[in-house]
Amino acid sequence: MKPMEQTENPQTAASIARVIVVEDDDRLRRYAISVLAGADGIVVAGEAATLAAGLPLVDLMPDLVLLDLGLPDGSGASMIEEIRRKVPGCRVLVFTVFEDRASVVNTLRAGADGYLLKDTSAELLLAHVRATLAGETPISARAASHLLSLVREVPSEEEVPVAAGVPQLSPRERELLEYLARGLSRKEAARVMSLSPHTVAEYVQSIYRKLQVKSRGEAVYEAVQARIIKLDTD
Repeated sequence: MKPMEQTENPQTAASIARVIVVEDDDRLRRYAISVLAGADGIVVAGEAATLAAGLPLVDLMPDLVLLDLGLPDGSGASMIEEIRRKVPGCRVLVFTVFEDRASVVNTLRAGADGYLLKDTSAELLLAHVRATLAGETPISARAASHLLSLVREVPSEEEVPVAAGVPQLSPRERELLEYLARGLSRKEAARVMSLSPHTVAEYVQSIYRKLQVKSRGEAVYEAVQARIIKLDTD
């Protein structure tokens, strides 16, 4: 599908978040667009119903892509890879009916920044889009349970040492990543850790570099798998 025409004032365009919606169900796509189009600070820059139509929209340099996984001509994970290659700063919020463990884990590992199910209310959908744009990682409760199951399957640090060759994060980097894994924003983590936002940003870049990832979702997944961080499961 073609990009949507833009009507925002050029003077305020820099403060407008450009969002692309990729969803094959016409009704759900229109629903998501209606929720976002009426929100302050957000403009829907394009829409698509297939992977083939969605991939060219990455060239619009969006700030966020609301992405369905089960597209008729391929997996949404392929689009995540293209986004990470062309627009590394773009946020990806998966909007899907799939809530099985493999879909959740593989999507976060591919670089998604959030994972929501399609029964999310309009208010929560908009809130989660804003949270994702702000650097947070919203994950629906049912999807989050799969991440916790990964943690429960991992023996405690006392039982199993960190494997050789695993990237070594500093104590402060591990602490920060644990806060981010629990859903705190960078600003909230900075306040809890008594650090400046600038210092937190530097820690995040160091974490991404050491783990060789490009998003919070990837970082959390890799850190849990490598037993670098330990999350509360109560």
